[in-house]
Amino acid sequence: AVADAGNLPANVNVSAPSASDHIIGSPNAPVVLIEYSDFECPYCQLVYPTIKNIVNSSNGQIAWVMRNFPLTSIHPEANPAANAAECIAAQLGNTGWWEYADAVFANQSQLNAAYSRQLAQQFGANMSQYDSCIAASTYQSKIDAQEAEAEANGGQGTPYTIVYGGGLQIPVSGAQPAANFESVIQQVQSRQH
Repeated sequence: AVADAGNLPANVNVSAPSASDHIIGSPNAPVVLIEYSDFECPYCQLVYPTIKNIVNSSNGQIAWVMRNFPLTSIHPEANPAANAAECIAAQLGNTGWWEYADAVFANQSQLNAAYSRQLAQQFGANMSQYDSCIAASTYQSKIDAQEAEAEANGGQGTPYTIVYGGGLQIPVSGAQPAANFESVIQQVQSRQH
């Protein structure tokens, strides 16, 4: 494990990336950053461009999965936002999910149910389907399961990112600078040659 990992578990076991995840890149990329995120969390907003950069400049060698970890005790909008993101993705797929993430992390101070609904409309979702998805909390059990998985694997706050690949799963906790992610990514890549 990395020197600055503190009291993080050395060995975690989260579910493998799959096509059903919200993903940029391929679930079979040599390295996948599995980020457990909270749309209202300032540190998630901070790390978002860092991870995006790493993935975009990796020539397909690094993929990015985003899963839900709403810290409901401190972020009242986090769980409604996770539901909104899932309801948008249900209609508009991966593209809808990442458009929502881009918009929310660019305008986090505006985050509330009305803003989420406005985004759904702007992206072209069918609004009666969206409204019933939200009203029925259709994806709450999925969100709860992802949150439980993060916690079971040492996640105590967001963002909580697992660098996945080469038979390794190494957690990186918090909004770390790119260099910290890259040193863990290199560890994983060195296992693959």
